[in-house]
Amino acid sequence: MKYFVTDNEREGTCYHEFYRGKWDGYTFWKEDSLSIHDDIMVEHEGFTAAIKEIVTRYDPFRETEISIDEWREIGKIIQQKDETSQEIYQEADEWLKDVFKTNGCFTILGV
Repeated sequence: MKYFVTDNEREGTCYHEFYRGKWDGYTFWKEDSLSIHDDIMVEHEGFTAAIKEIVTRYDPFRETEISIDEWREIGKIIQQKDETSQEIYQEADEWLKDVFKTNGCFTILGV
């Protein structure tokens, strides 16, 4: 992967964790999560802007659940963003195809 890392590839804790399903309220850095470094989220603000446009409750410092329908809407908005933001979306989307087979949402755990 180019933008996301798995738990064993993570260096430090300055990451946004994409957590399968609804967050349980206490578990962080799960083996089956994907994480993206905060620097990437800040540097490629088109990706974050697309999330914020659809999920107005999104907070990069807290947990935010995103439904499959919201993710699809983000996918429509991302087409208007820069190429790198689109690549980040596509990379996450590949992982989320499997997640959405068993979960109606995923949770972004902020930094």
